[in-house]
Amino acid sequence: MAAIGLMMATVSVNAQYLNDPETPFTEGKFYVSASASSASFSYSKNTDFKLGLNARAGYLFLDNVMALGVFEFVGQNNFDILTTQIGAGARYYFESCGIYLGAIAKYAHVKSSDVSFSDFRPEIHAGYCFFLGEHLTLDPEVYYEHSFKDSDYSGLGVRIGLGVYF
Repeated sequence: MAAIGLMMATVSVNAQYLNDPETPFTEGKFYVSASASSASFSYSKNTDFKLGLNARAGYLFLDNVMALGVFEFVGQNNFDILTTQIGAGARYYFESCGIYLGAIAKYAHVKSSDVSFSDFRPEIHAGYCFFLGEHLTLDPEVYYEHSFKDSDYSGLGVRIGLGVYF
């Protein structure tokens, strides 16, 4: 019953764009987002606990195609390992339905009491923009991040974020 209610809410929220000639993903729009991932949402071989905070900004330079900038802060193993990441990438939206695919190239700096190193960590992600209003979205997404320094730092996870399109 709850699943049917959620499905009906999804259809009614996105229905506002089905007959609108200007979709929310048209050229010239800006995007900002904040998201979080946590221990129950991510997996990596080297961590027991992980909490990540993520900020993103983007610009739709073509219809359905966004350039994206990212800043992330991640605390692992009760914040004994701190990772700061910065990156740039792109995202493609499938028409006005809100489903997207993206890729980001990230530079990461990892610091703990016994180790400090830099890493290149490309990421691929897929998600859905669930519109809560005309500009505000709830953005659940799955991602895979690959570490070139040590495969134990590679990880698969889920993020939940809030986004604004303007």
